[in-house]
Amino acid sequence: MSRDLDRPLWTDQRPWFEVWFAVVIDEGKRRAAWIRQTLFIPRSSASADSRHAGPKTGDGRATVWAAWFDADAQPTARARKRILPASAVRTGEGDVLVHHDDCSLGRRGAEGHAADLAWTLAWTGGKTESAPLPSWLPAPTHSKPILHDADATGEMTVGGEVHALRGRALVMRLYGKRRLPTLQWMWAPWLGDSALEMTAASLQDRFALGLAELRIDGPRPLRGRPASAAHPGGLVTATIAGPQRLVHARAWAEPEAMVGYAYRDTDDRDLMVAQSDSGSAHLEIWTRKLPGAPWHLTDEKRSAGGVAVEIHQHEPLPGVTYVPWDGVRFDAEVAVPPLATDAEHVPWPALGAIVALGLTYADHIRETGGTPSADAPIVAFAKHARTFVRDDGPYPVSVLAPSVDEVTAAAVALEPDDSALATRIAGMPAVLDYEGELALVALGPIDLDALAAGTPQPFGLAAANDLTARLVQALGDGQPAPYAYWAAAKSFPRFGPVSPLVWAPAGGLAAIPALTIETRVNGVRRQHASTDDIIYPLAALVRAAQSQLGRPLARGDVVLTGTPGGIGLRMSPLQRRVAARITDRFRKAEMLVSSYAASDSLLRPGDVVEVSCGRAGTVRARIVV
Repeated sequence: MSRDLDRPLWTDQRPWFEVWFAVVIDEGKRRAAWIRQTLFIPRSSASADSRHAGPKTGDGRATVWAAWFDADAQPTARARKRILPASAVRTGEGDVLVHHDDCSLGRRGAEGHAADLAWTLAWTGGKTESAPLPSWLPAPTHSKPILHDADATGEMTVGGEVHALRGRALVMRLYGKRRLPTLQWMWAPWLGDSALEMTAASLQDRFALGLAELRIDGPRPLRGRPASAAHPGGLVTATIAGPQRLVHARAWAEPEAMVGYAYRDTDDRDLMVAQSDSGSAHLEIWTRKLPGAPWHLTDEKRSAGGVAVEIHQHEPLPGVTYVPWDGVRFDAEVAVPPLATDAEHVPWPALGAIVALGLTYADHIRETGGTPSADAPIVAFAKHARTFVRDDGPYPVSVLAPSVDEVTAAAVALEPDDSALATRIAGMPAVLDYEGELALVALGPIDLDALAAGTPQPFGLAAANDLTARLVQALGDGQPAPYAYWAAAKSFPRFGPVSPLVWAPAGGLAAIPALTIETRVNGVRRQHASTDDIIYPLAALVRAAQSQLGRPLARGDVVLTGTPGGIGLRMSPLQRRVAARITDRFRKAEMLVSSYAASDSLLRPGDVVEVSCGRAGTVRARIVV
């Protein structure tokens, strides 16, 4: 008679581990429960006991782990753990698969407690899936789905308060001689009219030669083997690239709101597991008729909340607090940090007008195909006040990625009399890009003549990100007023995040000081330049801003002084020459969108952009859905 692989398999073999876990996400997408019952048997008692302090683990241990996520509460996440002897693990009967002392997990539900968390959960229906690897294969780790996408109900008691859950459940089983050191997982049970799951696992410390699968269930099911990655900022990405279809799937959660656990592996190393069941997800599907033809966005789906994200690796994920191997609890208390003002770092004044300047850095002028010249007129245009937002919270500023409809509406507002415009750009996305900039902040009335004569003026400085919807900007090519399109492209809500304070050098400014501007996307440096590379003097920048406003600068006015080279929109000289020969702006827009489909330098939901300007501060922004 064959063994039931869903039940305990340990028969004194070393090393060995077993895991049963369940995720239940409430249909409101704001709450979720995560339950895990494990068994750990080290390779030998000598190695385990001699190399680690705390309770002896040479005889192994059983553990009950529990996490509760509530996006509307403080703390936003709670993690609890019970440490038990290995003998506490017993085989269940009927639908109950395993007992850990008085906690149980099975095919129909789970029940148990850990400190001030207690749960009674039930699931029905769902799908049973085959294991990725046959049980007879001598792999160090085996996984086995128990139920997938089941209906779930139940209660979670949190500190004596009972919370009802109704939603979806996923139940899994893992066992073997060694934990996988690298794993990335996302599960979005409500992604539009579909459900998405992606699992990528590797036996290497960094993802290589591993197994990965992405599946979409719904009206248009899809299966594929993606290339995946985990990024700082709690982001997991997966891409399936084929000759006629391109799929981008992403899921993320703020690291400070994730639950982290240090799992002891059977090789005596700790495996750092970061988990959230209240994350978000985004999916893009691109298709084209033939290889080499333009890509077209054929489907986009979003889920704000209600998404599971999990990252396993030996290195801790920055920002995540991990419960140590011998620890038993953690609360993700997310508080707004106090603003550390001093004599030269002051709060922002009440906002006046925002003027954006363009093509002011020599290297940026070159990367856009131009030739730097201080005699050239400075590009200046207004940026809407709705873009202004300070980075003064515990998380990066959330910037909503404009939908296809919102992008179309912004373009149509510029050309209300063109009835064909909406049809020509239908289905085209925003094509988001970053621009790290130094913001010049008027802290009092500015006398341009005195500034030109060398008299310092009451200016402050701050870091800024001049986010841009490149599609809207590109539609202005060849139009009578192209900078109106630039302004619209940069004026979606919260498209101008700034650092929390203003650096106000004593005595004011007569020139822009030498500062280093650096922009990072998901921890990777994209821009690095000095303000010395600005080709215009401060007085010329102020003159251009005042000309745009039609008045002198006053307290609260903000001037974005331009971005250096290294933006996400990158074109080779050949591509620029080809684009210059195309006179149809809609054809150019189509080429831009097609290049975005396969781009890894432009922005997508989940990305975190950090702009630092030395003493002028740092601003972080995450693109969200």
